[in-house]
Formats: sequence, C-alpha cells, structure tokens
Amino acid sequence: MRDFLLRASVVAGALTAWLTELLGAFHLLRPLPLLSAWLAIAAGAAVFLYLHPPPVHKVPLRPLETLIAAGILWIAGMVAAAAWFSPPNSHDVLGYHLPRILYWAQSGSVGLFPTPYLNQICFPPLAEYFMLHAYLLSGGDRFVNLVSWSAFCASILGVTAIAAALKADSRSQAFAALFCATLPSGILQASSAKNECLAAFWLVAIVYFALRRDALFLGLSLGLAVFTKGTAYLFAPPLVAGMFLCDSAADRWRRWRWAPVWALAGVLLVNAPLYLRNLRVSGSPLGFDSPFGNGLYKFRNDPLGWKPALSTLLLNLSDQLGSSNQRWNQGVYRAVMDLHRWFHIDPDDPANRERMARYAPPVNTRHEANANNRWHLLLAIAAGLFALWLAWRRHDPRWLIYAASILCGFLLFCFYVRWYAWDARYFLGPLVVAAPLAGVFLGSLRPRVTAVVAGLLLFSLARLPATQNWLRPLRGPGNVFATSRDAQYFADLGAMHNQDSYREAVDRTARSGCRMVGIDSSENQLEYPFEALLRERAPAVRFVHTGVENSSARFADPRAPAPCAVLCLDCIGNPRKLALYRPMGEPQEVGRFLLFLPSGTP
Repeated sequence: MRDFLLRASVVAGALTAWLTELLGAFHLLRPLPLLSAWLAIAAGAAVFLYLHPPPVHKVPLRPLETLIAAGILWIAGMVAAAAWFSPPNSHDVLGYHLPRILYWAQSGSVGLFPTPYLNQICFPPLAEYFMLHAYLLSGGDRFVNLVSWSAFCASILGVTAIAAALKADSRSQAFAALFCATLPSGILQASSAKNECLAAFWLVAIVYFALRRDALFLGLSLGLAVFTKGTAYLFAPPLVAGMFLCDSAADRWRRWRWAPVWALAGVLLVNAPLYLRNLRVSGSPLGFDSPFGNGLYKFRNDPLGWKPALSTLLLNLSDQLGSSNQRWNQGVYRAVMDLHRWFHIDPDDPANRERMARYAPPVNTRHEANANNRWHLLLAIAAGLFALWLAWRRHDPRWLIYAASILCGFLLFCFYVRWYAWDARYFLGPLVVAAPLAGVFLGSLRPRVTAVVAGLLLFSLARLPATQNWLRPLRGPGNVFATSRDAQYFADLGAMHNQDSYREAVDRTARSGCRMVGIDSSENQLEYPFEALLRERAPAVRFVHTGVENSSARFADPRAPAPCAVLCLDCIGNPRKLALYRPMGEPQEVGRFLLFLPSGTP
C-alpha cells in the first residue's frame, strides 16, 4: 500500500505539472476547464483501481507502534487546524508564492509577466501549481496551506517505506515516522504555503525508488524535486549515488545502466517549459542568480572555495543549534568565531553572506523561516555514528553509505549556497531523509525503555511548534480561532507597522471603483495582503506590475488596459516614483505607501 501511495503521489505531481503547462499554453487555466480535466483524470483513476486494486494487508497493532501512530495523528491534526484556519501569511509567501498564483489565475496562463521581483517568474513552481489548482477551484486561498500539510503527511509515510526497503523492523519504521513528524521546522512549515515540505517529500520519493531500482519513477521524482525547489539540484545527486552504492547485487551495473537516461528524461519532461521561459527572460535555464537580477542578494557563494564553504557550514550548523538557554547560544557563537579565526576566515565577508547580515549567536524560534532542529540534528549525528559501528562490527555498510549521502548533500549545499539568516529551513529535506537512519538507531536501543524515553522526548519537542506557531498559533490571545482571517495576513509583518496602510489603501482603491490596479513593488515586495483584501471587496479587480525596469518588462500584455490606479509600496519620499506616476494624479500618502488615483477621486 505504501508503494502504491508513493507511486500515486508521483503520478499526481507529474499530471499537475503537465496539465498546468498544457492548459496554460491556451490560456485555459480557468475553473471549468481545470475541473473538467481533473474529473476525467479521476474517472480514469477509478477505472484503473477497479481493474488493479492495490493490495491491502492487515497491520498488526503492537502497543509501541500504536502509541507512536496516535501521537503522529495528534500532530497532524494540530497542523491541519493551523493550516485551515489561517491564510497564507509568511514573508516569502506574501512576496512571491501567492502573488505568482494570483497573476497566473487572472491571466489563465503560467507564462511570463513583468515583475520587479524575479522570483515570481523564475523559481521552480510545482508547489504553486498545486496551490493554483486549489485557488482556482475554490475561488480563493482557503486551501493553499493544505498542500504543504499533505506533503508533510506523505513524507511521514514515505520514510517508513524507505526503512522497510532497507529491511528495518516495524519498530524502527515507527521511530522513523516519529522523527519525521516531530521535526520543528517541518511542523511549522506544514501549515504554510511554502515549498520546503513538498521538496522534502520528493527527496523521500527519490530515495525510495532508487532503492527499488525503479528508473522510471526515480527519474520522475527527480524531475518533480527540481521543479519544486532549486536546492534539490544539490541534495538529490548524492542521495541517488548513495542508493546505487547501497545496492550490493552482482549485476548492479546492469540494473542501473539506464538510470542516468531516465533521470535526465524525468528532469526534462517536467522542467522543459520552465527552462525555456527562463532562457527567454534571463539567458539561463535556471533563471537569474539574484531575486532582482542585479547581483544584490546573490544565491551562491562568490567566489567558490573551501574557505567560504567551511564558513557557511559552520554558520549553518550554528543556526541549527540555537536554544532558549542564552549561555549555550553564546558558547556556540564563541566556538564558531574561534574556528573562523583559526582558519583565518572572516565570518562577515560580504562576498559570501547576505548583503545586510552579520553573524550573531543562534536563536531558538517558532518561526518557519529560521526554526532549528537542534535535538533532531544531534540524534541524526548519533545515528550516523551508529551506522559507522554497524559497518565496522557487523560488516553492514548500507546505513553508513546512507548517512554519507545525506552528509555529502549538506556539504554540497554549503559549498555553493551563501549563508542567509533564514537558511535553517533549507535543511528540512535532508533531515526528513535522515529519519529512517534515526529510526533504526532508536529501534536498536536497549533496554527498550531507553527508546521509549527518546520517543517521548521527540514528541515533547513537537508540542510547542504544533500549538504555538508564531504565525499561526492555536493557543494564546492571538490564536487562529480568535483572530479574523483578514488580520492574520499581517502576522509576519508586525515589525513593519504597516497593517493600517494596507487597509487604508484597500479602502481608498475600492471606493475609487478602479478595476485595473497597478502595483509597484520594487521597494517592498509584500504585495499579497493588498491584493487579497482588495479582491474580497472587488472580486473582479485585476492587477499588473508597474515601474518594472528589468528584462521581464517586455512581457507586458499589450492588449491589457492601462491601470487606473497605482499603489507604490514604501515609495514615500522617492522623487523617481513621484515623477513616474504623477500624470495619473496627485499622490495620496498612506503611511509609507503612495497611492495614485485619477484627479477627483475621493
């Protein structure tokens, strides 16, 4: 059954990608064509299941595994509640995940459009394709958070399948599921509209189908992974190589000889349309090397080398070790700084850091952008040492190879990607894939009570992320049940103190009667709260980016009417923007925003 569900997930991912691209090519990404297509797919799936029903086996209910399953169901239920009762509201979600969905939905296509924030058109879009379908079929963003939640649940199932494929017993499989389900960053992101949970699931699928030597599904899983998040280009290859080395069959080379061909085919079958669009706008199939195409906030270390890689590795490890104990955090900070001095490395070298970032002591947060997984990381390291012992004493190198493949992916990431203050979330995928390794380690602990205590510790680590997510809390005065959905859009913008500005801009634009609204987001990319709230007041309103000065400007629709209002985010005191939009009318100051409406508009 697990094998069937994993295969069905890969097929669903591929169908979502292809269906979106096909309908988008004809500007048919509308509710009726989309619903008709999915009904046809559902009918075909029903016929297939009738003719080829999946095998269903009775699962023995052992006490420990049953308790672990009950705990996981509680976590999944809490996360589902947070996902359902909260709108998409984290920083990146408001800046590019949801805006790109809105622009696709209003044009009926996933083609290029002008935008100052190039992540909206260049970044891998599969998670947003799932969310786009939910957005179109439901008429809003009510269901979009459930995409991450579904991937979170699928990953929990998938890591048990990996453990089973590696001959782990049922107790080890249950601990693998618990390790995955209690990752704090996974819990926090599983109720959001970000793409880390889905990217982690495709890594799980890659490992599983590599172990099964299923080249077709391995290739599709690889294609879906890189179509979801660019970090898969770094994390996936070492995993595939590791699973090849884990195969001890005498005819290993014969079994794997077509795997590279299927891997390349899977990547191209899914990603070719995105590669072509990126070539058109940037000259590279991977898009620009920075969010604004101007070299600021570059994604990769520049230059590449062992010193930047070592520095990035130390800082990423530091981010994962943050605690509520400030003495501990200061100790980690001093140790990292001492190591930098030992190797004559500047930890704040701007060539290899976020432009405005400075390394500081790690923190312990319940925010999805930088929440760490300290205890899970330490447990994974212990499991890696256990794998070394298995290879030495029992002459079983499989788990050591497995651990080494995860480590190589981490090192490759640190070599290529520069350190940012929110990098902690990028390592959800490798930690999810480490769950089978941790499960085998926990399942081998003796006496059994030791494993039970470790399981209780893991479960306790999940309680606060599940119930007191800083952006979508289930408890406390600002919980999702007591706070209006509209107010929750601003949960991640408290430090900006501009909630009233968004609301006032929405009110004035709605009263103007304008139905083609321009948005200049070159100074502040968080456009979605304005768009979501205005669409509640005026469902027929459409949006277009204005003031775009990069290469995407040429993809503006020449047939679209000119905007009758322009909101310029954080443009107060900007003479260039004033000169650009003044012909529309005198600017209205709304906090740090400038709203341009035709003369005479109230």
